[in-house]
Amino acid sequence: MRALAAVALLAALHAAHAQPSPIRIEPGLTGVSVIRDAVKGIDYESVTTITAVGPDGVRAASQWAVPDADAPDKVQTRSAATFTRAEDLRQARRIVIWQLSTDPETLPGATHGGASSELFDELRNKGEAQVAVGAVSVRDGSVLGGVLAGRKYFRGVLTRVGIEPVRVLVDGVPVALPALHVRGTLSVGHDRADAEFWWLDDRQAPLLLKLVFQGSVAQTVRIDRPRKKVFAGAEGASVRIADKNRAADAGGESLAQALAGKSCRTEVPGIYFPTNSALLLPASQPAVERIAAMLKARPDWVVTIEGHTDNTGTEAFNRDLSRRRAETLRSELVNRQGIAADRLRTAGFGAKRPVDTNDTLDGRAHNRRVEVSRPC
Repeated sequence: MRALAAVALLAALHAAHAQPSPIRIEPGLTGVSVIRDAVKGIDYESVTTITAVGPDGVRAASQWAVPDADAPDKVQTRSAATFTRAEDLRQARRIVIWQLSTDPETLPGATHGGASSELFDELRNKGEAQVAVGAVSVRDGSVLGGVLAGRKYFRGVLTRVGIEPVRVLVDGVPVALPALHVRGTLSVGHDRADAEFWWLDDRQAPLLLKLVFQGSVAQTVRIDRPRKKVFAGAEGASVRIADKNRAADAGGESLAQALAGKSCRTEVPGIYFPTNSALLLPASQPAVERIAAMLKARPDWVVTIEGHTDNTGTEAFNRDLSRRRAETLRSELVNRQGIAADRLRTAGFGAKRPVDTNDTLDGRAHNRRVEVSRPC
């Protein structure tokens, strides 16, 4: 199942920030989902990046790592590439919520987690719609992790509940995104599934923000939009302020402004690691380049890369994991971006410096972060 500033603890937990400019399906858009597998009793993250958008459809690449005590690195890292056809984005009534290792890139007649335009309109305007949901049942192992089991298509009616907020970190900022909430009881043979979906309430981008299926949960906790390269379009046409901010960040200017401010530190959105791992995922490259651009523009700055985690796991494990993640990013900046090693220090704080609650999926995701600081 993939779809696809620090705050005082709890004081601003559920505060909704100003809405960002609309989220659009575009190359570079990256979503992070947290999966809570009710059968295995584990949580893990999936990172999905849109790699191409064209008249024929949308391509995406996903990577995730499932905790596994028997694996050499204690995790099983997996990846998948998908292609959703344009006609399926328009009218599909089948929704696949888990990609099996034997699946082809394209599953004709289905979307990968999101709602088609036709399905979205019917649920939004009429209040109910017939669907088929492709999943691995808990009766066969695990709805989320049973990659060796076969997929079943649960069929039935989904009914509109209403428009509800789902809290997501959009470009690193907590935002309450409006979501179309629907639910229903679906079945295949004697197997039944209570299902709920929350899709972004935007017909142009009905992204899956949250899903509950047979007790397991998948929730989108981060959406990072691609940073723009220019401030103006053809013939000097101006763009929106929100897009100008994204353009500035393409060159690391927003990072530099934060480091030059009172706190002398900033969180860096767009840095991704698999669950319990210090492997830097390829989707992190744009953020790495922003940090490098900032440092190259300010050759006198010496900065510290800080790793932070949530409170899941032991204090010693979290401290070591956060340190290793910071060192991985430092190595990337030195070896591939040409930043002098003596300009980069590292620190791992584990769960000691939370910026959010550790009681929710999105709160813990906010605490799993990389920050960059410099001496004030």
